Amino acid sequence: MTGAQQRRSTLLVLILLCLPACRQQQIAASDIQLRLEAGDVQVGETTLLVKVTDKDGNALAQPGKLSVRGDMRHAGMVPVFAEADRATNGVYTLPFEWTMGGAWIVEASLTLASGAVASETFELEIESESGAGMNHKDHGRMDGERDLPGESSAVYMRVTNRGESDRVIVSAESEAAQRVEFHQTLVEDDIARMETIDSLIIPAGETLELQPGGAHIMLTGLNMNLLPDSQIPLRLTSESGTVYDLDVRIANMLMGDLDEAIAIGDLVFGDRWARPAQAGSMSHSDMEIASEGDDASG
Repeated sequence: MTGAQQRRSTLLVLILLCLPACRQQQIAASDIQLRLEAGDVQVGETTLLVKVTDKDGNALAQPGKLSVRGDMRHAGMVPVFAEADRATNGVYTLPFEWTMGGAWIVEASLTLASGAVASETFELEIESESGAGMNHKDHGRMDGERDLPGESSAVYMRVTNRGESDRVIVSAESEAAQRVEFHQTLVEDDIARMETIDSLIIPAGETLELQPGGAHIMLTGLNMNLLPDSQIPLRLTSESGTVYDLDVRIANMLMGDLDEAIAIGDLVFGDRWARPAQAGSMSHSDMEIASEGDDASG
């Protein structure tokens, strides 16, 4: 075999080897199926297995980067994240932790080489060690009231009191929701429960953090879709009658400063954000697509 023939033969072999990978890269996100299995559905550490296949059920060897986000049904809880770059026979293995018992929503998002994203949402019920947990219905019935239609969301922020006396916020309202309340997350023996509190107290010279897993402002019975990168109005009123009108950014998770802090009187409001949700039922990926469509149209 001459040198030219050897080069042609080598080139042909390389082309044949590249064909499966080339075909895989051309698979559309809509043709990809994601399946999730949890090694354990009890509070604590577990392993998530996410299998990636095409529409015909064929495993994809190295389809891309996988990101997993776990949220409890209640918007006041802290989400759990995990990532994996490589799969074995189309199966990603991710260490994960169920932080407390109750109803969870797990979203698996696969970013392909083309940049397209395939995602799927899964719902799981996680048991606490005592066999009990908080499900998504518990929250709406804390005060003996009937459930309001639509999903809920939670508002978080950082409030600093620059004054010489305490400030007490006694009410909140927003056109985005039928009911707006102050809540505190309490966790005892891996069981989470929400407690309604009458006010938010910001001591003189100190900062109050409203954050997932702690105190937050609950929006129940949404009147509108809360899409990522949009904003909603929020009005807070102090016991002295001072009104604080704020804008709140909708975001999947606070990643650094979202906005400029607003100073109203002695109080400074920073890092104001709320979780995406819809007045109905919509996954994180659906909301991102809807948000992109709104941006494109106007």
